[in-house]
Amino acid sequence: MSASLTAHSQEKKQIRTSQGRQRSLPATLASLSFTDNDYLDLSRHPRVAEAAIGAIRKSGSGARAARHLGGPCPEHQSLEKSLADWKGTEAALVFASGYQTPLGIIPSLVGTKDTVLLERNAHACLFDGARLSQARLRLFARNDPNSLEEALTSNQKLNPEGRVLIVAESLHSMDGDWVELSRLIDLKNRFGAWLLLDEAHANGITGSQGAGWAAEQGLAGQVDVQMGTLGKALGSSGGFVAASASVIDHFLNEARTFLFSTAPAPAAMAAASEALRLVRSSEGDRLRERLGQNIRLFSTALPSFQSGPIQPRVLKSNAAVIQARDFLRARGIEIAAIRPPTVPEGSARLRLSLSARHSEEDIRKLIVALAELPSV
Repeated sequence: MSASLTAHSQEKKQIRTSQGRQRSLPATLASLSFTDNDYLDLSRHPRVAEAAIGAIRKSGSGARAARHLGGPCPEHQSLEKSLADWKGTEAALVFASGYQTPLGIIPSLVGTKDTVLLERNAHACLFDGARLSQARLRLFARNDPNSLEEALTSNQKLNPEGRVLIVAESLHSMDGDWVELSRLIDLKNRFGAWLLLDEAHANGITGSQGAGWAAEQGLAGQVDVQMGTLGKALGSSGGFVAASASVIDHFLNEARTFLFSTAPAPAAMAAASEALRLVRSSEGDRLRERLGQNIRLFSTALPSFQSGPIQPRVLKSNAAVIQARDFLRARGIEIAAIRPPTVPEGSARLRLSLSARHSEEDIRKLIVALAELPSV
């Protein structure tokens, strides 16, 4: 007879605890936090908050149903039009969360006869979307054109008739490096594959008007589907995709997480719309410059290979990263202790997330505290 569910869950907890992988939701955070992804500090901007409040008064606190059932929602439609214009595409579509977005769109693009080529350390939502598609899943090393070319060549021999979808992150969520997009697009075009680029951490902080890494590289027109989130630099919640009108119409009809999920709240859409206006304005330029100054100050004091806001410090064990987190927390600084399965075994890390809200004093306090970390 199998053990009770309670006994099973307790056994699993004991295993996680012994491995340094047990987590709990924080009751409080230290006063100076470097844990979140609100890179431009727009989630607290007065204009963004007022936009959300106005939408609640006008349209209510919830969307009431999925978009096909709930009827027209001006907040959703206005945001989608603005997102498409920002990303330089014909259309865009919003989803209830960033995580749900690839879970809906990847299975709508490929199936059992097809192949998904995915970066080896990609975000969990991209892996889950690929698995849900039931397509053949092949991994390649990030920023290694030879690895991707080998995977494409092998797949062409084994499955010449199947469709191929390449999935990559522009700014990696845990390693903090930028994808070499031009090489990836060259291979995509040579092998007739499609490209889904996850711009979740890049949107808002790079490119003209913060339009992302593909825009920064002048390659947005070469990307088949640009994916993003409203919950990071745009200071709200939800996810979105931007593509041609026919592709967006396909998602609207085939992406199950769009079809069967209650739509995002109008307040979140209005907040994201106002945040997007700020991102594209001169104020957005100033916020990006402030973020850049913080990154440069940090990188000058503590040399880093990363030029973006995500600054990982890999330690030797799960126990070491927990000890380092607790040391910093005692000094009033909150930094995320990232452990497997979020990152591969043996690569537990402190994940520092810099933002425009941090002052020069904040960054210097962080630098001093990191320098004082005990050898762990």
